[in-house]
Amino acid sequence: MFSNVIYILLGILDAIAVMVFSLKLYMLPVAERWKRLIGFGVLIAIISFFMRVVFNIPKLDLPLQYILFILFFRYALGIKTHLAAFVLGAGISAYAIMQVGVYYLYNFLGILQTGVLQQNTTLQVYTLQITYVALCFVVSFILKIYNAGFSFIVAPPHDNRRENYFSKDNRSVAFSALLSAVTICVAGVLLYQLNPFVLLLMSIFTFGFSYFLSRKEDREDARKAIEAYRIRNKKG
Repeated sequence: MFSNVIYILLGILDAIAVMVFSLKLYMLPVAERWKRLIGFGVLIAIISFFMRVVFNIPKLDLPLQYILFILFFRYALGIKTHLAAFVLGAGISAYAIMQVGVYYLYNFLGILQTGVLQQNTTLQVYTLQITYVALCFVVSFILKIYNAGFSFIVAPPHDNRRENYFSKDNRSVAFSALLSAVTICVAGVLLYQLNPFVLLLMSIFTFGFSYFLSRKEDREDARKAIEAYRIRNKKG
């Protein structure tokens, strides 16, 4: 019973860490949405507990969480669906890199055994989870302090106009979100087959694509802002 309580509490922190990190990575507001983030973190942790411990279908846990995260970002935070999927995809991919990196470090130091990835409620699992949750919060805090991250996504709530996902502006974002979805869907399978290295490579590729696209969008926004400034000055 006590181990289940710890599992759920760490699951809450894990879900909140993912959301905060994803939002701060794209310089989106967090502070005024704390109650919603915590409430949803509780919901996600309980669902994850049932998926992994009660129903014993852990391979479906991550894909289901990803879908629920997107719905939460869309309807509770007001972020457009394709942008929510993009932001979460980038955040979760970067988070997965942290997770696998911490796992390999602890495995190298002899702190963890290889089979820990197939466990849910052991001290080694808790040690691993506490470490990368703390690391994620630290990185999020650094992003906030230094006002770092990508800025091309405007702060929500976004308008409710229908989006053409095949338009020039949306194609790359939609493709990156789809790539992230594939990575997340196979992540559970790779982890439970004890193949974290392939997951690491996929996560690096997915985040790398998101990073490249985000840098490109930021530069394009900066170029448009400069052009608009010049036009205003000419008119004046």
